[in-house]
Amino acid sequence: MRERLGQLLFVSGVLATVEIFLLTVRANLVVGIYTALCFYGMYFLVSWLEYHRKKIYFLGIRENLAGLDKKYLLPEMLGYPKNQEERLLKEILQDLGKSMTDHVSYYKNAEKEYKEYIELWIHEVKTPIAAGKLMIENHRTAVDMELEEELEKIENYTEQALFYARSAHVEKDYLIRTVSLKELVTQAVKHNKRALIAKGAGIEMEGLETLVYSDEKWLAFILNQILSNSIKYSDKENLRLSFRGSVERERTCLVIEDNGRGIKSTDLDRVFEKGFTGARGKQSAQATGLGLYLCEKLCRRLGHGIEIASAEGEGCRVRLIFPKGSYADVR
Repeated sequence: MRERLGQLLFVSGVLATVEIFLLTVRANLVVGIYTALCFYGMYFLVSWLEYHRKKIYFLGIRENLAGLDKKYLLPEMLGYPKNQEERLLKEILQDLGKSMTDHVSYYKNAEKEYKEYIELWIHEVKTPIAAGKLMIENHRTAVDMELEEELEKIENYTEQALFYARSAHVEKDYLIRTVSLKELVTQAVKHNKRALIAKGAGIEMEGLETLVYSDEKWLAFILNQILSNSIKYSDKENLRLSFRGSVERERTCLVIEDNGRGIKSTDLDRVFEKGFTGARGKQSAQATGLGLYLCEKLCRRLGHGIEIASAEGEGCRVRLIFPKGSYADVR
């Protein structure tokens, strides 16, 4: 608005000068009025044409921006600038884009270095854990058995940290192939055998003689997390766990059900949130709020589904869903 007002004042000044000149040469009044109309007419015509050109130009930018998935590529879509104003705008956008790219690259490199450090640290800490368990194996006492149980907890938490560090880039660290549900469930039960024995757990397996497409390592981690939660949130000494497989038309399902504490209805919608422990988790110092978060994240990356149904005091039911025919067999 100020720019237009300044232009109008300038044109009015030029017009006043011309009118004064016409008065000095005793020009006809009609000539003066005609001159004034021509000046203002040309000014408003040029202003309208300039406004129309800019409107088309910026509407084009908005359309290009709306059609881009990667908005930072907008400067490349502007084409060759037709005047100084367009050139300056393109240069500004390019500088902004470069600055943002440099900023993002810095933090990506920092994240990569931190992830590599975490992975290295976890691999290093596994060595003394394994050594401690071996020493306990050779010197069995009641205290040593309790110590071994605590070492297994440490090992599980370090494993969780490793998978958490890798979860952002699952696509670079998995191999989809056919895996046996029965074998994976059996491995998960064996992995948690001490805790299951301590709970006096009874295990039921049904319909697991089927193959699904998944990554064996990541799926084993998901099963361990679900089984660990069932053990952790069970107050009973007669824990009951059932693993049931079913083959449907377009998918295979694995249902894991326990008779533990269950989940409050107010917490059920938030169990997959990062760091959420719920009312039950707040009563346990062991709760991290990462187990189910990682399960849901990894399932989503692998193309699996995961659902939870529960009622407080009535146990919990987790269903893993494996789509059929969406991957190639690479055994």
